[in-house]
Amino acid sequence: MEHDTSTTHSPGVAELRALYRAAEARAARLRFIIEVQNLLNAAAFETAAQEVLSRLADFAGASYARLGFPPLQGTAPKQLTVGKSTNPGHDGILFASQTGSNLRLMLIGSPGGRAMDPDDRQTLEVVAGQLADAYNLNRQAAENQALLGDLKRQRSELAALVAQLIQAQEQERQRVALDLHDGSAQLAAGLSYRLQDLAARIGEAHVLKPEIDQLAALARHSVADLRAAIADLRPPELDDLGVAAALRTRLDAIDGLEVIADLDAASDRWPASTGIIFYRVAQEAVTNVIKHAEASRLVVRLFEDGKGEAHLEVIDDGKGIGELHHPQMRGGQLGIVGMRERLALLGGRIEIEAGSSGGTHVRAAAPLAQETTSE
Repeated sequence: MEHDTSTTHSPGVAELRALYRAAEARAARLRFIIEVQNLLNAAAFETAAQEVLSRLADFAGASYARLGFPPLQGTAPKQLTVGKSTNPGHDGILFASQTGSNLRLMLIGSPGGRAMDPDDRQTLEVVAGQLADAYNLNRQAAENQALLGDLKRQRSELAALVAQLIQAQEQERQRVALDLHDGSAQLAAGLSYRLQDLAARIGEAHVLKPEIDQLAALARHSVADLRAAIADLRPPELDDLGVAAALRTRLDAIDGLEVIADLDAASDRWPASTGIIFYRVAQEAVTNVIKHAEASRLVVRLFEDGKGEAHLEVIDDGKGIGELHHPQMRGGQLGIVGMRERLALLGGRIEIEAGSSGGTHVRAAAPLAQETTSE
């Protein structure tokens, strides 16, 4: 017996064709979603969104598409459009989506066109979500950039204030130095000369000669101390040559100590505020060594590392940091406080610790506010 098989195979072929078309449609939707994401990743939001809006209109068969969103910068809302309504009296909304980011997508076209099935609508929802995510990322990036700009501006303002504060301190030091030079130093020098002249005139046999000689020596020491204080208040080398040269001059004047100075000449091109602060910290640390450490050897290093930080090291072989807690060392403790306060103006730090074989190791570091440049 013969059987007609045409009626049994046709439904299977039609079903396969339908499945194939459905698979192709799903693949097309997936490609569309991927292409949209690539567009959003590759360009600025508004540029990419304009192209995505055009493709959405083509995908949905819309004659007019509109995307509204709050501005990334400013106050006026932004709106992107594609096409125009061909039949305003009869066109309807094919798709409208509003997300939590206040981004609104609307597609308008003839209701008599191609019907939109649930899969198409779901694809549009996914793309609307992609637009919303891209918008949020761009908004966050814009906010972060604005915050970064504010932070840079605040740092710049802080650096300017620090520079003004340091300049004011140095100007006051210079004023005091000039007052001492023109006042007390001149009086002490005059007294010294008068006493020496008096001692020469009364002769060796006079009963007051030893006492006058002592007074003359005391006056000479006072003049020397005043001149040293004037030089410390505002060393001319600091203005003329830079921090390394000024510090080397200070170290060369030290007697009774073996002094090793490793001073990077590049530090003379540091920002003025940094150079002044590091000179003052070194000055205080060296003074502590001379007055309190009873050391025989002093090492001073000044350099810049590869990370844009200035560094100072002052090392001695004296009796060590533990002695600073003695009541007689209160001046040294105040000096340490002063060093910390100065470095804090630059956002720097200081470490003071006992050396491995005795003595004290002072380490100071601070970021350079700007690249070193020649004045």
